[in-house]
Amino acid sequence: MNNPGSYVLCAQQITAALSAQAQTAIENLEGMLACSIVARFVYGSGGLTAVALIQTTLDDVNWIDIARFDFTTASAVKYANLSGLTYKAAAALSSLGSEGQNDGILGEQIRAVITTTGTYGGGTLLDLRMVAR
Repeated sequence: MNNPGSYVLCAQQITAALSAQAQTAIENLEGMLACSIVARFVYGSGGLTAVALIQTTLDDVNWIDIARFDFTTASAVKYANLSGLTYKAAAALSSLGSEGQNDGILGEQIRAVITTTGTYGGGTLLDLRMVAR
């Protein structure tokens, strides 16, 4: 694959509510066969929900949800391991539910999209990292 290695998908303090805030995509991942993602949420105070969607694109236009991490008012670390070699029958894509994963689809770009409700404070942090291979 081109450019294997570790990447930061998101590393930010969460304060005001965010509505589907797309982070900068990691590009030039042609030939990626798998990736492991770790989502670390450090809870400070306040807030209600935080959702981190991990997406890929096959055509540079349409983004496909491949993993979803859900957090509320407690610190947590969650993981997803995705393979581009998993067989998938042809089907219409739909949004992922809570803690969902859509294995078998890996394009040459990966990004995170963050949505939060409520106002978090006290140093609430979201850190999303990916190892591409």
